[in-house]
Amino acid sequence: MSANQVNIPYLQTQDSGLNQVQQNINKVLNNQDNKIIDLQASVNEMIILGEVKFSPITLEEFQAVAGTTWILANGQTCVGTDYSQEFSQNTVPNISVSGTNAFIKVNL
Repeated sequence: MSANQVNIPYLQTQDSGLNQVQQNINKVLNNQDNKIIDLQASVNEMIILGEVKFSPITLEEFQAVAGTTWILANGQTCVGTDYSQEFSQNTVPNISVSGTNAFIKVNL
């Protein structure tokens, strides 16, 4: 059971109709929980070309975690990347925030 699930106690009664209602409710709730988990996984897998993320770590450290499809958003060239082709841009934006690095996704 995941952390956000609630265990609904099974009704113990002589009325089999009530038992069936509780079973049906449990099936509906479990199905909804599985849909939420699937939706969370889909959101986590979304790939957004041109997405920008900020982190105080270096490019090498960031790429070790997020992959080499990310580069520094420091105005550098991006010729030959998916970003360049999609947005008809030869350079990425120059994004500067004190104390952190900006990374931009340039390839899918």
